[in-house]
Amino acid sequence: MNPRPACRLLLAFLVGWVGACSRSPDTSPADPSQQAAPATLADLTPATGPRLARLVWLEESAVASSSAAAPGVAPRRVLAYDASDGLGIRAITPGPADYARPLFSGDGNTILYTRLHATPDGEKTAYAPEIILHPWDGPPRSLGPGMAVDVGQDPESGKEFIYATDTLLPGNPLRLTGEKLIRFLPEKPDEREIIWTATPIGTEQFQLSRDGLRASGCFPFPKAGLANLTTQTFTPLAAGAWPAGAPDNSYAAAVLDGSRRRLRFFAPNLDPGWELTFMGAPGWQDGGLLHPRWSNDPGLLVFTGPHKADEITSDLSIVQFGDDFRSIQRTTRLTIGRLAFSPDMWVENTPPAVSSLPQTPVVIPRPEPKPWPAYPDELAFAWDNFQRKAPLANAPGSLTAQRFATPGRYSGMDLTNGWFEADPAAADAIAKACAASSAWSMEIILTERPATLPLSVRIAALMLADGREAFALYRVDRKLVLRLLLGGTPERPALVYPIILTNLAIESDRPVHLLLSLRNNRLSCWLDGQMQKDFSLENSGLAAWGRGRLSFGDPLPYGNQWSGNLERIAIWSRALADDEIRESSKIALQWTEPRKIPGRITIKATPAGQPTPEATGPDQLLSVGIWEIQSILSGQLESKRVAIAMWSRLQGRAVPPIVVPPGSPPGTPMDLVLESWDDHPELESIPRISAPGADDYPLFFLPRTFAPSPP
Repeated sequence: MNPRPACRLLLAFLVGWVGACSRSPDTSPADPSQQAAPATLADLTPATGPRLARLVWLEESAVASSSAAAPGVAPRRVLAYDASDGLGIRAITPGPADYARPLFSGDGNTILYTRLHATPDGEKTAYAPEIILHPWDGPPRSLGPGMAVDVGQDPESGKEFIYATDTLLPGNPLRLTGEKLIRFLPEKPDEREIIWTATPIGTEQFQLSRDGLRASGCFPFPKAGLANLTTQTFTPLAAGAWPAGAPDNSYAAAVLDGSRRRLRFFAPNLDPGWELTFMGAPGWQDGGLLHPRWSNDPGLLVFTGPHKADEITSDLSIVQFGDDFRSIQRTTRLTIGRLAFSPDMWVENTPPAVSSLPQTPVVIPRPEPKPWPAYPDELAFAWDNFQRKAPLANAPGSLTAQRFATPGRYSGMDLTNGWFEADPAAADAIAKACAASSAWSMEIILTERPATLPLSVRIAALMLADGREAFALYRVDRKLVLRLLLGGTPERPALVYPIILTNLAIESDRPVHLLLSLRNNRLSCWLDGQMQKDFSLENSGLAAWGRGRLSFGDPLPYGNQWSGNLERIAIWSRALADDEIRESSKIALQWTEPRKIPGRITIKATPAGQPTPEATGPDQLLSVGIWEIQSILSGQLESKRVAIAMWSRLQGRAVPPIVVPPGSPPGTPMDLVLESWDDHPELESIPRISAPGADDYPLFFLPRTFAPSPP
């Protein structure tokens, strides 16, 4: 039987690929897509001969199937391909059903896959999964309940085990999750050993290291990371989907980012990782990717793409990495016009290839975070972030969001559309201690977003009952300004002094460590551990400080909208020494160094589907709507539609809806600056309502600025 044209194309690509990845000279033509005839393969084969290669994947079927009756579970076939037998693409399963995650055994001679047996369960889907073992040239047999997630060889016994979850939790068919990890021998499926119980695990993408001691995956979605199966510990790497684990003992992992165009790589002792962008890579034209999975050779990763539509299926493609995973040598599209997903690839790999990264690395633990605040002496106030669990001395009894203030990306105070107020006792403690000592220091980590000038906004302030500011820190255009109440004795009348502290341009998403220190009439301003200026003031003493209100953010900002985030705020009733300030800055850097700027795109779009608003509901609520993209102003995105999450309720109040500018005709596209949902893990716990079908599109978050409604 002659292979169909698509199969012949796949055959041509695969033989060229596996030959190139055997580290032999690259003799393939510049455009392999033109080599559709098997007769040309002899010219592509390296002198040592091509390695054997096989592929297996799921393919969606347009044929209805009663066996996939649960909502959201599309009928699928399991298909496979051998580059050496000339038989083209073969069907492993007799017809479409609710199959999941096909896998190769270590020798490539056996395929494992799962039958979900999905049924509706209220608003969710329930599963009774069954593991199927299918020899390449033999009949399938059931291995009993569970879902197979990987196959690995025990380094001590040399025996090959099947790793699986014995049950699946009810939920979204696109995010299958198991409660615990087990393993068993194929010939003894009833003798099951529990391997992991620390967290639930995502079952669609789980990969073992070669020694079986580490595993990359979602634990569960969207917590992508590396699990130590021996110590039962989990190291989070990123918020994202489809983490792939290198098939050697480098313990490296790659996580697909929210744009679906980049892989983020992580490896022990190589912080903070690195990224590879597919745009412009050799052989890659355009489009997104999904379902990345390393083959059994570290140099080869198979995925689906390029994705040019809203669907989650696409063609099969392969990427070849450099030995250190820091470069893309080549990408190749293997098929045209298929509806593939969840692929796996096996190549002849004797002796087993390894990357150039250190093998079985002794993981150097990151330095233990130093305690914060570093200096508790005469500490009058301290607030870390909303996620802090350990009790903190001198923390406010309460910190209440006003208007539409929210927790920020790293659980700080997001002051974009409101402010926070501390309880009166916190304000009184600061005023009393500082009035007695005539000294004051304040530490803040400030992170700002781009803003249009002019603007003037109060960042932090102690407001006295008579309306005067004991202290007030302002952002005024490109400067930081402090207003400070000094004096308060018969000899020194109380006056508020404005002090231009320093120039500070707004750098998008860069955390800045600010520390101000006052003793008598000497004030110093420090940014990131560097003194900016030392001031000699005309007055001294803080005797006028008294009862008042401690707030962060500005109820009445002036000018254009400002967007900022505060965390790790400490106030002392003494002046910190220079060495203490430098050490505090080092601690702040350790806290903020691993952070990255969120992925952003700017689009013109119109609403295409919105959820039904709820009259009542939780105090915090996100609304996820569908938007039709008219044009992309910046960034990369192939989907013509996106799902956008935005605040619907905050502090129990309805958030003003997005509206077109006054005078614009209906249907006018709006300019929206979106951020990757994966870069906002703080939102995962927030309830949300979604428009029907929103789960089918890439999800983004819209950070908004707006004039708040009256209190």
